Amino acid sequence: MVTRTTHQVFVALAIATGAALATSSTATAPSRRILDDRGPVQSLDLYWGNTRAERAPVGPFTFLSENLGGTQPKMILVDAKGVRWNAKWGNEVQPEVAATRLAWAVGLNVEETYYVENGQIMFSSKRPSFHRLGSYIDKDGTFRSAARFERRDANLVNKGTWSYGRDLDTDADGYSTLVLMDVVMANWDAKNGNHKILSMTDATGTTDWYMVGDYGACFGKMGGLLNHSKFKLRDYLRNKPVITSVNGRTVHLGFSGTNASAHETLPIEGVRLFAKRAAGLSVKQIEDAFRAAHASGAELDGFAEATYQRMQEVIAASSSPSHATQYAKPL
Repeated sequence: MVTRTTHQVFVALAIATGAALATSSTATAPSRRILDDRGPVQSLDLYWGNTRAERAPVGPFTFLSENLGGTQPKMILVDAKGVRWNAKWGNEVQPEVAATRLAWAVGLNVEETYYVENGQIMFSSKRPSFHRLGSYIDKDGTFRSAARFERRDANLVNKGTWSYGRDLDTDADGYSTLVLMDVVMANWDAKNGNHKILSMTDATGTTDWYMVGDYGACFGKMGGLLNHSKFKLRDYLRNKPVITSVNGRTVHLGFSGTNASAHETLPIEGVRLFAKRAAGLSVKQIEDAFRAAHASGAELDGFAEATYQRMQEVIAASSSPSHATQYAKPL
């Protein structure tokens, strides 16, 4: 028989246990972040960014499967060191390599991405009948063109996608930086499906990093479904200004593409944080980002200078007075 006193003890224990569980759950909940502290921006190496020479892919590569996600030709493979990679071919290789370095430089988290000029793929039997990769891989497994390799680390957990304007109740300034880099780099394919939440656990706990998972549509003409391009300098130079006007504490952006409503305005505070970071970057550093993507000659100089100037537009606008100010595209 349960006495009243015993019953009261059970209730007290249940309440205490529930409170402890709630406290524990709150204490162990992952932090949600966009920005990381890179230290002095002017000292960053944008050729390597968040990559390192000793972590670069090493051939020959063993084929695992064709990756049919998205629209670009991709495959999952393992390199000679046993590291798993997602490799992509086509017209997004160069823009994605350059964009990840630049996004990383302003504090955004990006995946570890390498430009691999050539290589050899080993198949368990004969070469498969690819859906998209046939024109990029010879019958003997030799690359016909360069690929973008994206590292797949076992200690990173992919939690799926996230949406602009939702899912984030913290890191508002980081959100502004992410949106501004879409505009600076003309990332017109800024759809929610190209976003990724990567969870990382270390000695300090678990962090869910909110990031852009695909920067392949950058450095061309922004536009709609059929009116855009990728990594075309002539088109990149013709885009709208990054900042079209500043009205009070609201900054209006010159963006055209997917998720346009999320790229219309930002608070001046977020723009100023971005400007503070971007102001430390030199043209030489930005050149290194495009050099990592194997741009060369006039193309290298042109992309670097255009990107630098687009960042300068943001820096100039961040110090605008509070009254309405209009901006025109620089001549």
